[in-house]
Amino acid sequence: MTYPLTRRAFLIASAGVSAMVLAGPSAFAQQPYPSKQINYIIPYNAGGMSDNISRLLGQKLTELTGQQVINDYKPGAGGAIGANYFMQTPADGYTLLQSTNSFYGIIPLVTKVQYDPLKDLVPLALIGDAPMVIAVNPSVPATTLSELIAYAKANPEALAFGTSGKGTVGHLSGEWLQKKAGIKLLHIPYNGTPAALQAVLANEAQILFGPESAEYIAAGTLKGIAVLGDKRWDKLPDLPTTVEAGIEGWAPRSWHTVSVQATVPEEIKLQLNTSINDILRQPDVREKIIAFGLIPGIETLDGVKKRALDDNQQFGQLIRDAGLAIAK
Repeated sequence: MTYPLTRRAFLIASAGVSAMVLAGPSAFAQQPYPSKQINYIIPYNAGGMSDNISRLLGQKLTELTGQQVINDYKPGAGGAIGANYFMQTPADGYTLLQSTNSFYGIIPLVTKVQYDPLKDLVPLALIGDAPMVIAVNPSVPATTLSELIAYAKANPEALAFGTSGKGTVGHLSGEWLQKKAGIKLLHIPYNGTPAALQAVLANEAQILFGPESAEYIAAGTLKGIAVLGDKRWDKLPDLPTTVEAGIEGWAPRSWHTVSVQATVPEEIKLQLNTSINDILRQPDVREKIIAFGLIPGIETLDGVKKRALDDNQQFGQLIRDAGLAIAK
């Protein structure tokens, strides 16, 4: 039987503790979830996007359930250290992992991890998509995706794209565009996204993939070309998607989720999906997610699982084609 994840359900359960004691130890196994503190693993340093999301969701889950949600930071190795730590915790739904689609489609292919992304880990909800904008330095003689592709075809390797490092979503976005458009670009990895952004502003590199360019596009110091995928971004509403520009199908994307181990009871996964989606529908939460720079999302448990599977397959192929996959 599935019990609603609410404060009322927990108070009812608490009132019946004496009866469960008399019924014996097996009765305690049937307590409504959650009946104790929830630990929230953040695999990155405090202050970033994952921290912002986890603080917001943690506060709302505490309000909804009456149980404390405690953030536990385990940064390092691009998220792999936190993920490996998380996989050693009990699979009872009382430990959550703040995560992105990279934990399903990128990290396990480029870093040694202690989990199988399709067998051991399950995403619970779609918190929001981070728009992967294609932005270029004003010196590039192109204002549309077709013009950018035409220029790159006529000038192989004359354009470079700056990224925050090898094997990142930005890097794989450049690999994807080269593959889809039949062009050759240079990849220049920098020490973080801010450095890559400054390089494109200074024309050391000419192309940047990611949401960080939005304010510079609005100010006219960079040119917006397109948004990867099929969703326009309200922050840059006039910018077409790559699907609208003629490149159909899947495109590299970055989205945020909360994950649990695959062996967590199915009813708890469904409860968490329902509860997180209810939180994401709250106007103040939606506003904050937009302020974080994300496109808010609502997705079923099956829908978000399919997203993870698609990204595992599509990113996996890009990673193998680029020679980035580590030996297993």
